[in-house]
Amino acid sequence: MEVKEMDEVVSNTCPHCGSNHVEYITRVTGFFSKVGSWNKGKIAELRDRRQAIRYNRRSLLGMVAEVEQAESRRVKVFVKNNCPRCPAAKELAEKLRAKGMRVEVYDVESLEGMAEASMYSVLATPSIVVTEGDTEVASWRGVVPAESELALALEPEHGSEKVAAAPAA
Repeated sequence: MEVKEMDEVVSNTCPHCGSNHVEYITRVTGFFSKVGSWNKGKIAELRDRRQAIRYNRRSLLGMVAEVEQAESRRVKVFVKNNCPRCPAAKELAEKLRAKGMRVEVYDVESLEGMAEASMYSVLATPSIVVTEGDTEVASWRGVVPAESELALALEPEHGSEKVAAAPAA
């Protein structure tokens, strides 16, 4: 077998120490075999298997990235004690939490709540802000959105267009 063919499949240099004294082995149906003694057909099978593994790994990493992106979205609910619409916002927050969504409720009369509200320019209660990292993706100021409307804003494919709602008259 030519060294050139072998290089296409595996490297003859150790990735850790740089040594050229590398012998590859593989497990085939329960026993180990040295790859260096394989014929061209077996080397081609190994190459195909490795390409399939790389493809599957990239596909899985893509799915993991989508899940992490969805999980990185948070709902921030800003409320105040004597606000007439805030109990509905708190109830919505609890429903979303029960479904496993990341929800943070802030009392704008507390120091932490005021600081967080100032980051997102919250001037009315209740206010609901959907974030991805520190970026605001959607918001409702002075109103409580329908659960379905908020769920739509939490989907990764709806992250590019910003949703905003003003208080109802």
